[in-house]
Amino acid sequence: MKLKYHFLSGLILACGLGLSSCNDSFLERNPKDQLSDVSFWKTADDANKYATGIYLYLIEPENHTIMTDCYTDNAIPVHVGAEQGVLSAGTAVSSNPHFLQLWQAAYETIRRCQIFYEHIGEVSMSEKAKAQLTAEVQFLEAFAYHNLWKYMGGVPILDHPLQLNEPLPARSSAEETYEYVVKLLDKAAPNLPVIRTAADHGKASAGACYALKARMAFYNHKYDVAEAAAEQVMQTGKFGLYPNYGDLFQPVAETCNEILFDREYVENPKDGNEGSVIGLFFSPCDFGGWEALSPTQDMVDAYPCTDGKSIAESPLYNPAKPFENRDPRLAYSIFWPGTTCGPMTFNNKYMGDGSHTRTGYSMRKYINPDNYGIQNYDWTNFIYIRYAEVLLTYAEARNENLSAPDAKVYDAVNQIRQRVNLPGLEEGLSKDQMRDAIRLERRLELAFEGIHLFDTRSYRTTEKDVTKPVYGIDPDGKKILIETRKFNPNRDYLWAIPLKEIDLSQGVLKQNPEWD
Repeated sequence: MKLKYHFLSGLILACGLGLSSCNDSFLERNPKDQLSDVSFWKTADDANKYATGIYLYLIEPENHTIMTDCYTDNAIPVHVGAEQGVLSAGTAVSSNPHFLQLWQAAYETIRRCQIFYEHIGEVSMSEKAKAQLTAEVQFLEAFAYHNLWKYMGGVPILDHPLQLNEPLPARSSAEETYEYVVKLLDKAAPNLPVIRTAADHGKASAGACYALKARMAFYNHKYDVAEAAAEQVMQTGKFGLYPNYGDLFQPVAETCNEILFDREYVENPKDGNEGSVIGLFFSPCDFGGWEALSPTQDMVDAYPCTDGKSIAESPLYNPAKPFENRDPRLAYSIFWPGTTCGPMTFNNKYMGDGSHTRTGYSMRKYINPDNYGIQNYDWTNFIYIRYAEVLLTYAEARNENLSAPDAKVYDAVNQIRQRVNLPGLEEGLSKDQMRDAIRLERRLELAFEGIHLFDTRSYRTTEKDVTKPVYGIDPDGKKILIETRKFNPNRDYLWAIPLKEIDLSQGVLKQNPEWD
């Protein structure tokens, strides 16, 4: 059974519980016309409904997660004149709507969490249940701050819901924001079940806390912390790899134990609260979608052959039949001309017309063949954190902590390769060689999952990756140059604090370097 967070939206709207007002700033203050909270915060059911409603405000899977691969060497956006296009091109300004949307969604989550903390003490429920529910909300608050931190660095940390005309706090540093998130996760984990199952699948768990801590520490180059937190997930014995990589991103696998945290949807959804628009955003036009993302030739070429060797090294690679004998994850992740999904056969004959693929390729991961024509909202859950990422974070962090990779590093990576029947990594790799191998494995395994941009930012390779010429294939299969892009290393490793929030703060919020 899927976690149903949609049902509370009407209740929250009706009661005005923590909704922002119609004033200018999103970090806005309780609306003056809301009904009294006293009438709501009475029972365990009240508290559970309110906490469940917070899941509605998780970061958007489409524009703010999957699309981030378009700001790397994995893909480019189709709609070059939209806000995604200027972000990819390196010409965005601080008024770009993406920055404000991201900020608003995160702080809506954070405000609701603060309102929960204010009132949970008034609710009649057991102390154990209260502690677990509070821990669940602490994870959601941590998850929201972690998203802001990944994109923008240090941000304002709230300790209460801001009231009308209350000034915004100044930004905390990136390190202070990191430490705040880790403390939230450390407080939450002991009061949560290790893994969620059945009707509670999709809710925060201790495993998700450890995994998010590992991700944060990994990106902050605290490799000892990252290794230990990832190992906590592994040692629970509750999580594993789903046997079929392609099916992992379809409804059939929605309750599997590879998933540590996801955004849940319901079957037969009637609106965007109940269902996803991933299919609408990313399905090929012939399937009924907008085909918003075009994988690059560089991404396609990165997948090895079935012998585990690169296309430059493998005797199995045939340039006349470039998609044969390749890592199965290529076919599970990317459409190329002639591939099928449901009744659709993908083609690139209209490439570059402003609506279809720009590179000759399109995204396949998460496209549900049972939703051909996109007649409905999608019902496939979106995975924010999964066990494969934990294994790769463990392997890379441990490799950084050692002088040379050991058997535990090899085992963590090879588990992932073995799932798709690739041979294990070559024995005897140096620390540097293993680092390169793991980084490639992360790129391929986690493609179009909102991970690669932040990996490259952590590695400080985004400039090199983005400024490579972008190639694709034309309808005849010929390799062609698509574009070149800009990247300002003094600016673009962080996104801007939204210009609107900078202006409204009257000097309290300081902008990231070199944003206008």
